[in-house]
Amino acid sequence: MARGLSEEIAEEKNDINLMSSNFGLKGWCVIIISFLCIVLDSSLINDSLNVTIPAFAEIKGWNINLLYMFSTVSAWIAVAGGIMWGVISSKINVRFSWAASLLITGFACLLWGNAQNPGVYMFCLSVAAVGGMGFAYIANLNVISNWFPRKKGIAMGWVTIGFPLSAAVTASFVGMLLGTGGLQRVYMVYAIASFVLFAIVALFIRDYPEQMGAYPDNNKKFEKKEAQKELEEGLEYMRTSPWTPGKLLKTGRTWKIVFSLGVMELLSLGIMTNFVPRYMEAGYEMPQILGMLGVAGIVAMFGSIGCGLLDASMGPKRAIIITLIVAICSIILNLIPTDITRYLSLPFLGVMLGGAANYLVSIANTIWGRFDFPMAYKVLKPMVAAIGALGVAIVGIIGNTFSYAVAYGVLAVLAVVAVIVVFTLDDSLLGRN
Repeated sequence: MARGLSEEIAEEKNDINLMSSNFGLKGWCVIIISFLCIVLDSSLINDSLNVTIPAFAEIKGWNINLLYMFSTVSAWIAVAGGIMWGVISSKINVRFSWAASLLITGFACLLWGNAQNPGVYMFCLSVAAVGGMGFAYIANLNVISNWFPRKKGIAMGWVTIGFPLSAAVTASFVGMLLGTGGLQRVYMVYAIASFVLFAIVALFIRDYPEQMGAYPDNNKKFEKKEAQKELEEGLEYMRTSPWTPGKLLKTGRTWKIVFSLGVMELLSLGIMTNFVPRYMEAGYEMPQILGMLGVAGIVAMFGSIGCGLLDASMGPKRAIIITLIVAICSIILNLIPTDITRYLSLPFLGVMLGGAANYLVSIANTIWGRFDFPMAYKVLKPMVAAIGALGVAIVGIIGNTFSYAVAYGVLAVLAVVAVIVVFTLDDSLLGRN
């Protein structure tokens, strides 16, 4: 049967290069702001603690194990924060969640550097972790999906460079600040960065490109009136969409995504937060270990773009499988007790780190479409984060109780199971584009 003219026109308008980084000026601004927010969160909540936790313990005389425990607890509190930001985004708008989460993080940082007891420290860390869940995961990545519904793979590749960049530069940067101005200067810098980004987001970010006179995916084959009409129809559909949290939780695909991507996040957090003790156990000195961290971070920046291109060319399901296999290779190489294999494991680790944060936005958008994505994502992300948060404890507890080699073996088994689960995932469209 011959296709109608409207179908041919629609196909022509959707005929865009999914691997192209032609996002337009406004699209690039959204990507850069999101990238900076990810750098801020990763640096503040994860990477800086390698320097500041020992400093707090030494300067204040606090128990260092207690401070490490606070990091695990705050990660779980942040999961609840993710649910909160999802609800606020639905009730008000995504831009409000993004700006508000930056604002409360800034105030937490003002207090954090002057914390006089562990309780205040825990409060500030938890507030900042909840804020980071909003401005680095829930709100900003929701906007990325809205702006780039078909180019989400390559867009996320650029955005998530922020994670490995933070890993590569934070330790030395925070160490310099600590040496010149103490903990107060460290957290004053973080507070200023939070407030500046708050102002930028509040003034310039909008939930959808049509609200700024731009186009989804910068696809200018659509007329402005047509693009606006499509947005209005989509927003109207969202008010009556059948995809409620309850229906999502009853859907098998939800749990397959949560487990597989939760394991990938668990690998990333577990390996990076225990990187130093793992390599010290293997007999390396701190200068070598910091050099290895730098190598992993630099490779991960390229890995982030590489995973984005892989996603765009092959789809998120295949990209997830390949990235998990790369992670397994990294772990196996790390477990072979030679300098060569441990150094060779770093590029593989870098690729896994680069891809760990890429895929949830893409796979959720692929399965639930542009206008059911917000509901799916606000259910999926906290669950993935909850599994990911276990990485710090699993690797740390097994590493300290038995050895880090045993802990890495457990990670390898989890990764293999995750690969099998992704193979069974049906990634066909369920929602509305």
